[in-house]
Amino acid sequence: MELGFVGLGRMGSAMAANLLEAPHALAVHNRTAAKTAPLVSAGATHAKTPGQAAGGEAVITMLADDDAVEAAVFA
Repeated sequence: MELGFVGLGRMGSAMAANLLEAPHALAVHNRTAAKTAPLVSAGATHAKTPGQAAGGEAVITMLADDDAVEAAVFA
C-alpha cells in the first residue's frame, strides 16, 4: 500500500517507522525537513510538501493542534 505521513514528532516518527517495517511504500513530510532523514534512510520517500505526501492511497497526519492541521491541509 502507498501511504503518506505528515508530522514526524515523537509519536509520528515511531508510527511511520512501524509502517515501513510492515512494509508499505511511504512518503513522509515534516515542517522541519531534517526529521525525515532517518525514515528516508530506512526506505521512505521525502515529500517536500504535505500535498506530495498525500499522493498515495491514504495519508496519516500526526499534528499538534487544529492550526497545524489547517496549515498542512490548506497551505
